[in-house]
Amino acid sequence: METTSVNLDDFTCSICREIFYIPVSLSCPHTYCQNCVIGLKKNGFCSSSTESNPLSSFRSGSFSHSSHIHQPNQIFTCAICRKESLGYVRYRELENQLDTLETKCPNCSIVCTLTQLRKHLEICTPIRQHYAKDSSSTKPANLNKELSDSQAKALQKAQEGENRSTFQCPFCPRANFTLTHLRQHIKKRHRQEDQRRVCPICSSMPWGDKNMVTSNVYQHIKSRHKFDYDTYVNYEQDEEMMMREALQASLLYQ
Repeated sequence: METTSVNLDDFTCSICREIFYIPVSLSCPHTYCQNCVIGLKKNGFCSSSTESNPLSSFRSGSFSHSSHIHQPNQIFTCAICRKESLGYVRYRELENQLDTLETKCPNCSIVCTLTQLRKHLEICTPIRQHYAKDSSSTKPANLNKELSDSQAKALQKAQEGENRSTFQCPFCPRANFTLTHLRQHIKKRHRQEDQRRVCPICSSMPWGDKNMVTSNVYQHIKSRHKFDYDTYVNYEQDEEMMMREALQASLLYQ
């Protein structure tokens, strides 16, 4: 194993904002988790020669990527550069780094590989919480048990889709935050707390996983939710369909 100083941002998927899990590459230089890249599918299949497959963009004889192209007839539009790719390939070199590079957990300083760290962060509590002045008990295994009555009611309303304009703070009883004000509130009041929470925005969306606990809810909201959904979202569509339409619309103005 190789212990070194690691910048976690270099090993973080731009879509899910978690450490890569089965990293794959398109024909552009960008890499995503395999599960995340599925959401970048473009409607229809290849009908022109304007797209390229991933292997045509990599150095001949390179062993950093798998030689097998997954879904070679399916077009994927990169979420960052908007380049289209015919299929995707496993990023073997990055997979090897995830399995061999060791680094310290940012919360408890335990040393583990990046692959192990992804799972570890789902259950790790920041060590500073054990010494907080207002801490009177250990963290229960079920995060939902920590919700106050007002939080539980707000989460229930969000899950039922009754309110998608303002949101409950996932840390305290305060509610009725716009998206912008929620980000500011968490940054000011709760950045030193355990960031493992259910995202109140995802919970309110018809397509959202209402029980998914993200390892860092502040970074998730900051990176994933950058606009007010009521202005742009058609709640009758699922997330994959809206992403495809948004990507296609953006290409018209390039």
